[in-house]
Amino acid sequence: MILELIFPRFGLENNVAVIVNVLKFFLTFLMLSTLTACTGLPENYKYSGGISRSQLIDGVSFLGKTVDKKDLPSADIMMITPEMEAFLELNTGRVNMPYQKAMALGNSLVDENKLGLIYEPGVTYTASQTFENRQGNCLAFSFLYSTLARKLGLDVNFQEVNVLPEWDLSDDEIYVENRHVNVRVKLPGNTDLVVDISRIGEERELSHTILDENMVLALYYGNIAAEYLLKKNYKQSFLYIVKGIKTDSNVPSLWVNLGVLYRRAGNIEFAEKAYFTALDMDGKNQAALNNLAHLYKETGDHVRADYFLSLVKSYQNMNPYFHYVNAEKALKMENFDEAMLHIDDAIDKKSDDPRFYRFKSKIYKLLGQEDKAIKTMEIADEISRNQA
Repeated sequence: MILELIFPRFGLENNVAVIVNVLKFFLTFLMLSTLTACTGLPENYKYSGGISRSQLIDGVSFLGKTVDKKDLPSADIMMITPEMEAFLELNTGRVNMPYQKAMALGNSLVDENKLGLIYEPGVTYTASQTFENRQGNCLAFSFLYSTLARKLGLDVNFQEVNVLPEWDLSDDEIYVENRHVNVRVKLPGNTDLVVDISRIGEERELSHTILDENMVLALYYGNIAAEYLLKKNYKQSFLYIVKGIKTDSNVPSLWVNLGVLYRRAGNIEFAEKAYFTALDMDGKNQAALNNLAHLYKETGDHVRADYFLSLVKSYQNMNPYFHYVNAEKALKMENFDEAMLHIDDAIDKKSDDPRFYRFKSKIYKLLGQEDKAIKTMEIADEISRNQA
């Protein structure tokens, strides 16, 4: 059984992949991808340069010198201070049962008369920084809650909540991903409590993935690196990305952002290698593919640019949720025919998601076709019962 403790006054974090200029570079902040090797590219479109992964992060090309271990940042993201311990004792000291402890802790963090934590999507802090500043994004909140929960003896894990991707319909070359992290508390009796700083509607949520500690720490360094990159502090951004990669080298978004950083620094060859490194881990990584397309366009290699852009569009077209999102946006514009075409495409590609049929029923209802709306809703209900 899964219970939820959610604080709905905070909105869903939506800064995981952002476009930072007109050339559509991507910063993928909290991104977890299935590791699938990039073996499907034709030989003439694979990486053919001589730059190694170690050269990407050794610092020689970017900083003009080899990065020493002491140069890299180090953060104790789960450090607990005496003030945090005192807060914990004050607000949970009289509570004994695990469920009540988990609930009391979560409520005390957001209660305006206690800590009064404010959701700030652009700020990534460690647990102690989040406590001191009383603000932070979903990752910062998860650090703080997990640190205090473990002090209480609770069994907690970080998890990524995969939600519906979004595509900017003003230009279908632009791909935006939402990623969100929360905390799962293991309770007695085969019960889990999900503790979240924001509510994600059932219609937006796709799946959960448990994250190991190295991944979480790498995501922290990646977030800070992205913040520095946006501030054009490229040296610090590079050091934080390198630290993230050395913490967990299998996070594609870190390599994509490293490519963005090299591109900003005018080093096209190293940017190209960084994007291909991300593709080695996730062959369908939209940000890496799109960045490669624009890199080749800038260098005048229009054949390669068109090829990688076609891959982006092809992978989007194969994704049923791409059509679902497009159907939603078409319906908002009252383009009923277009909405119906997109939702039918979604159903053709994935016929066992009840959300698609509920959405189709909604279109029928708006069109005044009540019989079709009822029959389609019945299909959705049957699928939901079979999946229960």
